[in-house]
Formats: sequence, C-alpha cells, structure tokens
Amino acid sequence: MQVSIVSPEERVWQGEADLVVARSPEGEFGIMRGHIPFLAALVPGRVRVVSGSDSEEFFVPGGFLEASGPQDDYHVIVLADDADNVADLDAAEARERLDEARRRNEKEQDERTQAQLQIELARVEIAESRGQ
Repeated sequence: MQVSIVSPEERVWQGEADLVVARSPEGEFGIMRGHIPFLAALVPGRVRVVSGSDSEEFFVPGGFLEASGPQDDYHVIVLADDADNVADLDAAEARERLDEARRRNEKEQDERTQAQLQIELARVEIAESRGQ
C-alpha cells in the first residue's frame, strides 16, 4: 500500500509499506492493505511504517491518519503538524524543549501550553527510549 507522511511544509516520507502503526486517543492501532476505510485523530507519539523487514518510526505531535481506497490502490496518509524521524531525535535537545515548555506553562497556564507541554514530554520519552 502507498503511505505518505506529510506536514504543512513538506512530504516527510512516502513509499510502499505493509503496515502502519499509530496511536489515537482510543489506543494503538495498525493498518494493513485492505483495512476498512479509516480516519483517526492522532495523539503525540510514534508512527511506525513497516515495509518487509524494514521499519521506520516518526514522532508526530498529533494530526490525523486516513486510510482508504480499493485493494489495488489502497493508501494511508498521515497529516501532522510536524513529523520527525525518531532516529533524528536528540534527547538533550528534546529535554531543552521540554524545559522551555514547562517555563511557558508556568507563566500562561492555558490549554494550548498544556498541550505543548504534553507534546514535548512525549518527544523526550521517545528520544530517550530510542535504542532500547
């Protein structure tokens, strides 16, 4: 199946895949060719794309995943505000971003800064868990 991971600025990844695994507010799910048409909101976390024995993981701060199409033209599109290859995440940089989000949260205490804090916390957890 054809898979695209896109942000407003760029197409982050595109290619053929056997499986896409992501997380919605209801929990983790997987999409394979021929899955029923599907639309889900995504929470901050990993999106894993599996092609044969290869696997790539991306951190998304949220967004949507849409899967649909006939069996011979099935596609999955991940629409995210941003997407980083997990291999490129730097734990020290992620902790700095988390600290900054915490400082903003202390000053502002609104829903948006709370959400940004959760995103940065997820980024740190993923960066630190890489390689385990």
